[in-house]
Amino acid sequence: MRKRLWQLHSWLGLIAGLGLIAIGLSGSLLVFHDEIEGLIHPALTRVSPTPGGRLPYDRLLASANRALPGYEVTGWLVQHDHPSFADVVYVIKHDTNDWLLTTLDPYTGQLLASPRKDTTTFTGWMLELHYTLFADHAGVLIAGVFGAMLFALGITGVWLYRGFWKNVFTFRWRRGARILFSDLHKFTGITSVAFNLVLGFTGAYWNFTHVIGEWSAGAHEDPGIHGRLYADTLSLDALIAEAARKLPGFRTNYLSLPGDLAAPAVTLYGAVEPRSSLRSPYGSYLVFDAQTGSLTSTTDLDNTSAWARVVDAFVPLHYGTFGGIFVKILWVLGGLTPGILAVSGFSIWWLRRKKPFPARPAATA
Repeated sequence: MRKRLWQLHSWLGLIAGLGLIAIGLSGSLLVFHDEIEGLIHPALTRVSPTPGGRLPYDRLLASANRALPGYEVTGWLVQHDHPSFADVVYVIKHDTNDWLLTTLDPYTGQLLASPRKDTTTFTGWMLELHYTLFADHAGVLIAGVFGAMLFALGITGVWLYRGFWKNVFTFRWRRGARILFSDLHKFTGITSVAFNLVLGFTGAYWNFTHVIGEWSAGAHEDPGIHGRLYADTLSLDALIAEAARKLPGFRTNYLSLPGDLAAPAVTLYGAVEPRSSLRSPYGSYLVFDAQTGSLTSTTDLDNTSAWARVVDAFVPLHYGTFGGIFVKILWVLGGLTPGILAVSGFSIWWLRRKKPFPARPAATA
């Protein structure tokens, strides 16, 4: 049994190694994506808060629409928790179905960037690598398989090295490369096992549910957007106020405006504040008719199933946003452990395979 488990653990690591290096490293960098984006493109992402605070949403939307003729705003990420960063606005160009993004100063209404593909930004490029490995829907499935492998590697590793806990900080420096790599592998695996189990499971769950959702919806071609799909008289400020009345304490963190004739609704995603550290910013949502502004449905996370609340907790657990800067640093370090495990595991496997060449027989006269 132990031998078969060891073989399974070894082959899982060898097959998933390169993928886990890419996913782990990109995940580490994404922990501080806002800060890195601000360093790379400060003029496009940094803003200066004013004493008057954010402008009304209707005024900001009108400003964006004036600056973007031929585009429709379809998504709006509100940076409540990062007031020195610009809001991210998603748009679709008329007669296309390509999502682009830009940034908007919420204190002045000024558009800071021309619409561009999200992969032209550091965050977008890293997210594409992290979740799809640049392979579109097939990549989502492959990355999900890698996540499941990481989870399985954690489970099998705990069982195989369960007796190593008492010597977890022991490194046998003078016993050769294979022994040293083995000690490094066991130390890294055991100290990061909880992290890798959580990251592997949550990542696999998200990617597999995405693939299943796409498959169940069937293949269909989006005809593109040709104009505004909500009434000109619709007031975002009124909808946000209504949401706060319906769910006292509700804060809107993402606005979804209609970008598809099949779903002509405005949806406000957010959370009731103050929220638990293990609640995401988007767990509750309210849906409004895009023409009349009437409320059509409300989903309050507190009144959903236990499993829905568990899935919502995946967001802070996966991204390390539940414990401040200390947890973020731990998550950065944790994202490096799959790469360390892949390299040390491969080294152990390779050194085990190497066999000394037989000595050449001495020449005879």
